[in-house]
Amino acid sequence: MALATSLVLALAGASALATPAGAADDGGRLPELEFAGRVIDKDEMDYNPTDEFIFPSVFHAGEHLADPLGEWYLYYAPHDAPGGISLMYADSLDGPWTEYAANPVISNEWPPYYDHVSHVSSPDAVWDDATGEMRLYFHGENSTTRWATSGDGVTFDDSGVAVTNADGGPGTTETSYARVFPHPDPDSPYRWAMFSMQNRTDDIRRIMMSESVDGKSWEMRPDPVVVPDAETGRNVSGGNLLTWRGRHYITYHGSSGVTYAREVDRTVTEIGPQRVLHRSSGIGDDVGRVAAPEFVTDRGRTYMFYESGDRLGATIAYATVERPSPPDPDPLRERRSGPGSDEFDGDGLDADLWGVVNPDGARHEVAGGALTIPTYATGVAGAAFPVQAVPQGPWEVTTQVEVDPREKYQQAGLILHTAGDTYAKLDHGYGSAGERLSFIWRQDGSERNGPADSTTLAADVAGPLWLRLTSDGTSVRASASVDGQAFFPVGRPVPLAELAPTGVGLSALRGATSAPEIIATFDWFRWTPEHGPAAAPRGGTVSAP
Repeated sequence: MALATSLVLALAGASALATPAGAADDGGRLPELEFAGRVIDKDEMDYNPTDEFIFPSVFHAGEHLADPLGEWYLYYAPHDAPGGISLMYADSLDGPWTEYAANPVISNEWPPYYDHVSHVSSPDAVWDDATGEMRLYFHGENSTTRWATSGDGVTFDDSGVAVTNADGGPGTTETSYARVFPHPDPDSPYRWAMFSMQNRTDDIRRIMMSESVDGKSWEMRPDPVVVPDAETGRNVSGGNLLTWRGRHYITYHGSSGVTYAREVDRTVTEIGPQRVLHRSSGIGDDVGRVAAPEFVTDRGRTYMFYESGDRLGATIAYATVERPSPPDPDPLRERRSGPGSDEFDGDGLDADLWGVVNPDGARHEVAGGALTIPTYATGVAGAAFPVQAVPQGPWEVTTQVEVDPREKYQQAGLILHTAGDTYAKLDHGYGSAGERLSFIWRQDGSERNGPADSTTLAADVAGPLWLRLTSDGTSVRASASVDGQAFFPVGRPVPLAELAPTGVGLSALRGATSAPEIIATFDWFRWTPEHGPAAAPRGGTVSAP
């Protein structure tokens, strides 16, 4: 099972420049990336008009498209005229990658959207659930960032202008190299955000931010989010958003040929100090610039695709997060447990502690010091799961769970239960971007489940996750850990008065889907002594309301 020792927190609601309440501060440690190889050998490319390729964009085709050429699409382009947005595809992010036979998929002539531009380049692909289509952003000329839409990732049937020099104000001479992503601020009226490069008459390149409701019409902020300095040289470009271990970062490259990161808050108004994220080693193929970083996670491993080599002579390479060793021993095993805690040392659930929701279909087992629960082929309303009573006042409960979700809707974790249509769940599951953590709240059938409520798993290490729910008596917050020591927030708080839960426990399910059944293993369930029930909760059989 591949899990995270570091995490990409997908659009978390907490500010990145302050440690959220209840979360351990890891000091803002950046991922440690290692060169993994070149994606493109320029000598083997059929479409290669200028012998240089830039600006990789990775799209999970298998997640969104009906009949893709491969599980993953990689868009890239030459920069010099005529450019041409090009495509490769693969079933694994580690390759091998196959060049699409009919490249380019977008050329520098495309009536009626534009008759002729000198070149088109810097592709960036996103999926819009609201419209059920891909939007691909690119520039042509350097003065204009455009968008195009596609239902299959190969054929593009509509196009328009996103931002131009006019949006940057007087003196702007270039508006290009854009990356687009869901807005990191869940309270923003905008759904999408964009980093793009701005050049001005002083010939100094900066990174600007724009925002959009529909991904087509954009409003550019008047001030840059990053300006170059003595370390970067005169230019910064290739801005992208990385969210890692509960913190947001803008990543970019400089004229120095190094990729940097600056911590930002969720509104992207507070910008932290510049730090080096990755540079080439100068050994073998790992040479030259590291530019235009693009991040993607699959099955617990995080990749950074980037431009490698001299400017206007580059190719596409990638690096991955170094795999750390799993922690040993589990530091939580050294802690005293509060009343109600269960190490699952017997051959069945302790009836003095636990009740069971929907007991008639229950197939959980206690053996070998662990509780196992199958991912039931139903939702919460039909699943069987053990629960304990919810204490009054402050409380905190933690579990250690190991599950290997590989298909959408497979999930397991902690649940706060009121009824089949009213609950909150902290789960390790599989979503549209791969393995993730999510803290979802459903109230009377209405679900709060937005980008701020999920966390995409990164890195690659076998082992369990630690999941935790913490109540201050008014609301419940979710957090998780990869080592049992540093906990980071997941999702947004849930108000206790509105949820009014009667049980807290452990669940595993996969919904009424075709995903296969897998097993979730819970090693223990522990109440924090100073934040737990005063006495062991009363168990018994619980029927679904």
